[in-house]
Formats: sequence, structure tokens, C-alpha cells
Amino acid sequence: MQTPQATDPAQLQAVVQRFQGGDRAGALSACRSLVEAAPQDGNSRYALALMLLQSGDLTGGVRELDTLLEGGDERADALASRGAARLRLGQLDGAASDLDAALRHNPQLPDAWLALASLYRNQADWGRCITVLRDAAQALPGHPGLASNLAGLLAQHGDAAEAVTLLEPAVATDPQNKAVRYNLGTALHRLERFEEARDHLRKVVELDPDQAPAWHNLGNTLVDLGEVTDGFAAYDRSHALRRKIGVQRHGERGLTMTSRTKLEHDIEQLRYLRRRDILPPQYDETITAHEAALDALGTPEADTHMVPLPLAASPTLAPFYNRLVHRDPGAALDGPAVSPDFDGAAAEAMYRDHAPGIAWADGLLTPEALDALRRFCLESTIWYEFRYDNGYLGAFQEEGFSCPLILQIAEELRRAMPGVVGPHALRKTWGFKYDSRLSGIRMHADAAAINVNFWLTPDDANLDPDGGGLVVWDKEAPLDWDFARYNRDTPAVRAFLDEVGARPVTVPHRQNRAMLFNSDLFHETGALTFKPGYENRRINVTMLFGRRGDEQQA
Repeated sequence: MQTPQATDPAQLQAVVQRFQGGDRAGALSACRSLVEAAPQDGNSRYALALMLLQSGDLTGGVRELDTLLEGGDERADALASRGAARLRLGQLDGAASDLDAALRHNPQLPDAWLALASLYRNQADWGRCITVLRDAAQALPGHPGLASNLAGLLAQHGDAAEAVTLLEPAVATDPQNKAVRYNLGTALHRLERFEEARDHLRKVVELDPDQAPAWHNLGNTLVDLGEVTDGFAAYDRSHALRRKIGVQRHGERGLTMTSRTKLEHDIEQLRYLRRRDILPPQYDETITAHEAALDALGTPEADTHMVPLPLAASPTLAPFYNRLVHRDPGAALDGPAVSPDFDGAAAEAMYRDHAPGIAWADGLLTPEALDALRRFCLESTIWYEFRYDNGYLGAFQEEGFSCPLILQIAEELRRAMPGVVGPHALRKTWGFKYDSRLSGIRMHADAAAINVNFWLTPDDANLDPDGGGLVVWDKEAPLDWDFARYNRDTPAVRAFLDEVGARPVTVPHRQNRAMLFNSDLFHETGALTFKPGYENRRINVTMLFGRRGDEQQA
């Protein structure tokens, strides 16, 4: 029997060095020749597969690995490489099978452990991800990458106290290590050790001012400390980095997915900005690209649900889609933002009389503040969030809904209603913008003490003067319900309200009307019938004050 021909190791090494030296095309051609000359040689075929994978040809690389492995050579490194490539191709079942097999053959493969952990991380299966990393740390004790990944995952999704135990010595050993210090700050924040978390996260952004997640978590920490102005400034730094025109963020669904209502809104907004010469003429091409993407949406599911963005790689669309194209300054006013005529005392009295806490009042903002905040909402391209089935869009404080005027309004609300709102710091604020044809937010409660909600759209846009506002039920969510249940489990909420005999309080939409209610009360948007047109879209602003369960002093 003839012995299968083997590749000369020196020749193969020369080809690999050629590839590593930058001549990828020449090295690939030479390696293919080696494989053709010795098709049964596993080393040359494996080298070819790795070169293809590193050149971005995932399909070609997997094909070579298939040939190698189907030939009976169950190499652990080949299984691990194919598993990692299948993971990048989205072939999750095949990836998991390959990686498991590779680690059974050889548990000393750190990249295979990390790829398997990444698979479960991408599925938000934090428990299995942590288990994989614990097994990896046991198989490869002392491996810095595995230990760091385990500690980072524990910091965000597991036992934060264990993460601190792992991370504090690492920071002491290497105080300039940004990743380790970031993970420690995250773990300390989860443990509500806010001052320590703040100090570590500030050090991270000093070491790396372009690390958006650190700015974001620093913002969260400062808001939790009641340092809201500084927290919003940190959010602004994160926002500018994350949503900068042209920045690519792999794996960010908000940049590669869309919906019909999202594209329709963005086209309307960009046209609005062009009509007012806020954007220069070169944005006409950007608008055309958005229109082409809208025309390419074929499935009815795209009317409201997230679907892949057509033309996602288009150079006239991708750099601008769901990005910070323009943001109105939203400057604080020299004069008051909350109207001196707003009767905060009457609103507080109404809140006390409508147990467990519901009130509403008109004329919240001064004309100058109302115009300025409405302009901020109409002009700022910060309506990034579109995951909602009913097609409305959200803008949040972490990504742009954080202008000085909003902070001014929040502080003046606390002074105007010192008994109800005053004891509580602002914790969350957002805006929602609605399609005139669709329904609004489903029933839910919020994680806060007090909810203040007010409307910006002119009354003549609302075709139903008795609707378009908010419906609030007069029974509080049980304190033992977790966030997922009281904020998202609509069937459970409706069953609870029926059981306790809750009654709805319906408050119609009026421009500049404020609703004030106990955040434990379930509420939903009223039926919407608004005129078509960008400036007629219903816009509401929500401000959450205090923490759920905080004692109310009204």
C-alpha cells in the first residue's frame, strides 16, 4: 500500500510566514498548491483553512475543515476552529457541537472555551455562560483571559460579590488595566457601593476617554448617587461615541435592523430638518437611501416588528442610519421652565385626594419652555429605540434625551410640588413619539416612586379630544412583583386588576397637561387618533422620581 504523501514542514512554514508577512493572496495560492500535491496531509489543509478564515472567507474555511474532519482526522484544533467559524456564521447548533467535541478531545484550548462562552453570551444564557467559564478556569487555572472573562460576566450577570473578590486583587496588581477596573466598577455598582464604583469608573475614562460603556455606567452610578447633572454629562459622552456618524458597532441590532414605522419616521424627520436648512443639501442623498430601504421592505411583519435593514451596507445609508445626525442644544432657559401659573399645591392636593395617588393639571410649562422642548424633540435625531410592537419610538436619557432644559424642568417640578416630587431625585426620563395610525404603550407600571408624564403635541393634531391621553388604574402593583412581571407581563397585570376590582381613570390628551401618579399604578396609553404628518405625531415626556418603595411624603 502506498503511503499518503506528506507536505514538507519547511515548505508549509515558509507559506505561513509569507501569509503573516502580508502577502495573503500569494500565500493562499501557494498553500492551495501544497494541498493539491498532498490532499491527505492534514497540516497543510488546516493551514489553508486558517488562512481563509483569517482572510474573512468563513464559508471557504469551513469547507476545508469539513474535508479535513470528514477524512477521519478528528483534530481538536480543527473542531475548535470550525466551531468558532460556525458561531460567526450564525450556525449555533453546529458551533456548539464542534466546540463541545473539541474540548472533550483537548480541554487545554482557551480559545474554544471563550468561543463556547461567547455562544451562550450572545443568547443571553448567562447561567450556562458562567458555567462554561468556571469549567474553563478549572481546566486552565491561572489563565488571565479566562479569569478576566469570568469575573466580568459575574460582575454584570452573576454573583457580583464573588466578582469583587476576584477583581480587587487584579486591580491592585495592575491598576492601569482598564478592562479589569471597568468590571470592578460594574460589580460594585450592582452591590450599590456607588462611591467606590464611581471612583473606579472615573479612572477608566481617564485612562480611555473613548470607552463608551464606561461613560454609560459612570452615568448610571452618578444618577444613583443623586448627582444627576454630572450623570447626564457622562451619558452625553457615551452617546456621542456610540452614535457618531459612520461608527460601526458589530452586533448592534439597532444599526442592522429596522421597521417600516422606524424608516417612515426617520424620513419624515430628515425631510423636516432639510426644509428648515438645519441639514445641508448633501443629506438629500441620505434621505434617498432611507427611501430606497423603505421601498425594499417586503414583509408585512416589517410594519412594526424589527426586520433586517435593506441596503444595510450602502455607503449612503449605513453611516447615517439611527445615528446622531443632529441634536438641538435643548439649552436651559434664563427664566422659569415650569410656569409660575402652574398650581403645584392644587396638584398635590388632588394627588392626596385620589388615593393611591393620581393627579393632573394643565399649563405645566411656560410658552418658551414648551416651544423649546418641542423643538428639541422634533429636531434631534435621537429616536433610536424601535423594538416596540406598536410602532412607537423611544428616546432615553442614556442616549440623547438628556438636555439641560430637561434637567431644569425636573428640578423646578421638585420645587413646585415639594411634598410629592420634592423628596425624590430624578432617576429616569424619556420621550415617546407615536405613529398616528397605531396604538400606544401597553399596560405596565414603572420602577420608581413618582411618575410625571406630560404631552407636547398641539391639541389640533388630536382628532379625538376625549382620548389620546393616559389610562391609570387605581390599584398598586404588589411590592413582591419583580420588574419583568409588573412592567411586561400584561396578562398577569390584567388578571390582577380584575381580581382586586381596580377602576381605570382616563385622562384625555392636552398639550402641556401633566399627569402625576404613584409609579406603582398600572397605566397605558389611551386610544390614539391623531392627524397624519410629522409635526402631528403625539409626543409624551416621562420623568421618574425616586425608587420603588420609597416613602411618599405627600
